[in-house]
Amino acid sequence: MPTVVNRTMSPFEWAMLFGLSVLWGGSFFFAGVALSALPPLTLVVLHVGLAALILNAARPLAGLRLPRGREVWVAFFGMGLLNNVVPFCLIV
Repeated sequence: MPTVVNRTMSPFEWAMLFGLSVLWGGSFFFAGVALSALPPLTLVVLHVGLAALILNAARPLAGLRLPRGREVWVAFFGMGLLNNVVPFCLIV
C-alpha cells in the first residue's frame, strides 16, 4: 500500500509557484502581443533560441559539458523538435 504524504506548502514554495505562474502567463501574454509584429515561426525560433542560449550559458555553472556523440545530438534534436518547437508552434 503506498504511503500518502500530506504536507502544507511553505511560503517559499508558494512564492516559487507564483513566480512560475507569472513566467508562464507572461510568456503567453507576450506571445499574443508579439504576434501582431512577427510571424508565428519567427516568434517560436526566437523563443526557443533565447532559451537555448540561456541554458548553454548556465551549463558551465552546473559543471556540465556538451556531449560529443552523434547519436546524442540526434536524440537532442528529436526531443527539442517534439518537446519544444512543435508545441510552441501549435500554441502560438
